[in-house]
Amino acid sequence: MRTPRSKKALTVQWKANPSCKIWFLCRGNLICTREASEGQAHSRAESSTASTSSRSSTSGYSTPAARDRSIEDQAVGTLDGAAVQLLQEIEEDRPETPTSDAGEMDDALYDKLKRALMEAESLKHEAYEETRRRQMAERELAEASRMADEAERSNQREARHRKEVEEMVARERAAIEQDRRELDDILEKIRKVDDRSAELELQITSSERTMNDLEARLSESYNLLHTLRQGDPWSTATESASESTEDGGGEQRVSFLQLGYSELDEATKHFDESVRIDGGGDGSRGKVYGGELRGMAVAVKVVNPDVAVHEARFARAVERIGRARHPNLVTLVGACPAARAVVYELVPGGSLEERLDPGGGSGSAPPPLPWHARCGVAYGACSALAFLHSTLPRPTVHGDVRPANILVLADNAPHGWSCKLAGLGARGLVEEREQPRPGAADRAYADPRYLAATGELNPHRDVYALGVVLLRLVTGRPAFLARKAAREAVDGRASWQEVAGGWPTERAREVALLGLRCCGVDVEAEQRPRLPAALLLEEARGVLEAAVSAAPSRSPSSLSESDGAPSYFLCPILKEVMRDPQISGDGFTYEAEAIREWLRSGHDTSPMTNLKLPTQQLVPNHALRSAIHEWRHRQLRAHHRLH
Repeated sequence: MRTPRSKKALTVQWKANPSCKIWFLCRGNLICTREASEGQAHSRAESSTASTSSRSSTSGYSTPAARDRSIEDQAVGTLDGAAVQLLQEIEEDRPETPTSDAGEMDDALYDKLKRALMEAESLKHEAYEETRRRQMAERELAEASRMADEAERSNQREARHRKEVEEMVARERAAIEQDRRELDDILEKIRKVDDRSAELELQITSSERTMNDLEARLSESYNLLHTLRQGDPWSTATESASESTEDGGGEQRVSFLQLGYSELDEATKHFDESVRIDGGGDGSRGKVYGGELRGMAVAVKVVNPDVAVHEARFARAVERIGRARHPNLVTLVGACPAARAVVYELVPGGSLEERLDPGGGSGSAPPPLPWHARCGVAYGACSALAFLHSTLPRPTVHGDVRPANILVLADNAPHGWSCKLAGLGARGLVEEREQPRPGAADRAYADPRYLAATGELNPHRDVYALGVVLLRLVTGRPAFLARKAAREAVDGRASWQEVAGGWPTERAREVALLGLRCCGVDVEAEQRPRLPAALLLEEARGVLEAAVSAAPSRSPSSLSESDGAPSYFLCPILKEVMRDPQISGDGFTYEAEAIREWLRSGHDTSPMTNLKLPTQQLVPNHALRSAIHEWRHRQLRAHHRLH
């Protein structure tokens, strides 16, 4: 014997603790020895404990791997049970007393045990295959479960996305509906504003018509009164023109040269259209012819023949035109009541309108003016308006300031580029009810606020028109677009290179701001009340004088008024009469631009004492500014009296 065969020995071999070493003996002979195995004992104990705890902790749920191990353990247990059962059957079949056939029985039992072990091995293999099939099925089930969970999550995400999209669409629809309601409100407001504007235009038209009727009635009343007093309308006109209560203020009557119709007919080549110098047109404002009269170049303005002209009114208007004498006003030569014509000196430089819109379809048009020439022309127009507004007992209003009535004087003038203002008194030549309706271009130069509020001409209308002219000089655009372009440039929405090409940026900005202030738009101080017309003209002359002085090859003192001025009126730096006196930290008063330039150049000392300035803050000298302003007005009145 080499292995235990008895039931007791086999039971001990299978069930004894692996940590025990066992010697199997038969009849005093050592059959075999089973060595102790500590690691196997521990691992079998641990695996038994782990399987027990695993089964207890996963009573409700187990993973596929755990289930595989459980099935495997069951299969092994089944095999072990079958082997034990087979050993028990062998032990029962074995006789209790040994016989002679014991060896043969042992061989039979051995064969039976071998078959049992082979059957157990086959069952174990079948259990393994079954385990594999179950594992594959469970993996497929897990994959299907995973795919189902993924599909569920994707469905949930899609539902959430759809809900978000529906909410976003609802919000967009609500916003669009709100915008539609706001747009409807805005359109309704615009409609109301348009209706109100139409009503106001009708009221303005009615007011103008009423004003014209009243003016016509007043004029007829005056004419009737003078006719009743004198009987002769022509002599009445000449005598009334000399009365101090009407226009002259006690001045000596200035008579005009009365010309014959034949002289004008010959000078204008029988009023041929080829000698017209007003650019053609329908002649609603009259026609202007060029010619030569008594050896002098003249411009003959003829009133439209379709307009009724009262001789007395015509004579008074001519007398008023003749009294206005200034270097920047076109000089009256004479008049011909029979031809209803007024004769002026001829200014060969053409109108400013032609120089702003060069070409105009003609190749012989004069070239456009450079920026400094435009400033000189505008300075001349300011001087003429300042003179007219200073007349007594009431200011004289030009009433028709526009580029077509500003005649350019070439650069051979004593002070460079300048101009002569034409069109003075043209409205007085005909009855008010016969005045031509202003066109769209003419309305651009009319101040709507003062015209609608008072219904009469005042100095602010001339200043407003001058502001539009200044904006046109800077931008080079039509009157209706010049103001918009200047506002865009001042607000930074457009560059000065686009708006005022060819102008220095700083000069263009100064002149544009001046033009906007003349038009009643003060960009730098919206809430400040509108300045009087005289102050605006004085400011305009100062700005334009500085611009002309800064022009290339132009003497800074060409337009200076420092001769004869008190010494304390002169800036210590520029040696010119100050326009914006500022008190510096040293106690001296300087021109604002000069002292600021001194400080910007890095100086921190006084220009007079060369001592360090305690502060660089400037304080306006209002008292000195008022004194200089009054002195300028006295100088202007003295100049007018001399002329």
